[in-house]
Parts: sequence; C-alpha cells; structure tokens
Amino acid sequence: MLKIDYILLARHFREETLEEEDLTILVWQNESYANKVIYERFKKIYQSDRVPLDEQKITKEETIAWKKIITKILEEKVEE
Repeated sequence: MLKIDYILLARHFREETLEEEDLTILVWQNESYANKVIYERFKKIYQSDRVPLDEQKITKEETIAWKKIITKILEEKVEE
C-alpha cells in the first residue's frame, strides 16, 4: 500500500505539483476506496478555507476535527 505525503497533497490542492506528483496522487487514490475518501475530505477542507463561512457545506466541528488530524499527521512526519 502506497503511503501518501500529506504535504504533497497540500501542494497539489494549491496547484503547485508537477505532473509526476499528480500521477503519484492519482495512483494512491485508485489503490483503495479509503484513499479516495481521504482525498475528497482533505480537498473539502482545503476548499472550505477559501469559501466564505456562510457558503461552506462542511460543519465547523468537522473542519476542526480534520484540522486536528492533519496537524497530528504533520507532527508525526517531522518526528520520523
């Protein structure tokens, strides 16, 4: 199972990735349904930071929970 670099995902959502990096993300997504769900959830979180609060479709609690998860993942990455 391919592990995804969450910093790479963040760069991808900001459209800062190279074609080969986008391909890596696509391969990772296609490995499992869970990966697709993770990708879509992170994408919604990223987009929610750019949409006015009254137009957001994700609950505030959900956004906070996902941001905590992302923070923990990034902290683990630094420790490795």
